[in-house]
Amino acid sequence: MDYIKEMNNLVASIEVKEYEGQPVVSSREVANNFEKEHSKVLRTIENKIEVNPILASPKYFIGTTYTDKSNRQSKEYLMTRDGFSFVVMGFTGAKADNWKLKYIEAFNKMEEKIKNINPYAGMSKELQAIFAIDKKQQQIEQDVKTVTEDLKDFKNNAPLFSIECETLQKALRGKVIKEMGGKNALAYKDKSIRTKMYIDAQNQLKREFDVLSYKAIKRCQLDDALKVIEAYKPPTVYKEVIDAVNRQMLLEDTIL
Repeated sequence: MDYIKEMNNLVASIEVKEYEGQPVVSSREVANNFEKEHSKVLRTIENKIEVNPILASPKYFIGTTYTDKSNRQSKEYLMTRDGFSFVVMGFTGAKADNWKLKYIEAFNKMEEKIKNINPYAGMSKELQAIFAIDKKQQQIEQDVKTVTEDLKDFKNNAPLFSIECETLQKALRGKVIKEMGGKNALAYKDKSIRTKMYIDAQNQLKREFDVLSYKAIKRCQLDDALKVIEAYKPPTVYKEVIDAVNRQMLLEDTIL
């Protein structure tokens, strides 16, 4: 248990950094932990690059500088997992093997961290660009969908336009006129009866949609509102008055 705890503490002390989407470690830190002179580690790296020029790629080693104790810029290399493997494969002994295990675990943890932050890490820049464009396109499509839905919601829940209010009023007037027997009917010509009928028809419309004014009816409810008007029937008491007044007109016409 103490050994595992010690290993975990040592892994946590290793400074694996992120460079362009891949984990790297400083040649200085490797030299220190493996108890090697930094100059010898640098020479090992440069000898390997000289023998295999492909190792000059940032997939293995990245040349850089740091500020030393004399405040001067000195050379170092950042090593990827593969570059690190090339360098330390020649380091032997139990202690060296322990450090190799610690570094492998540290690299694994950093790779997982980078992957969580950037799922495209480790891919070529061209492939990353393709995925980035695709992701941006998906975001644009989602934004367009959201705007479309918001616009649809606005259109459906917006109050009636003026021309739609006029359509409702026209339908309501036509229905009241019809229920009163037409514009030439005595009941319709009676302002008191006509006014009561208009008020009742409007109140019925407002009750159906629970609004204080027919203008508050939503645009998406226009068709339903027109159906309510079409189905409107005057209260029995009004109907009896209308019939009685209109019969009087019919009687007068018959006498004449």
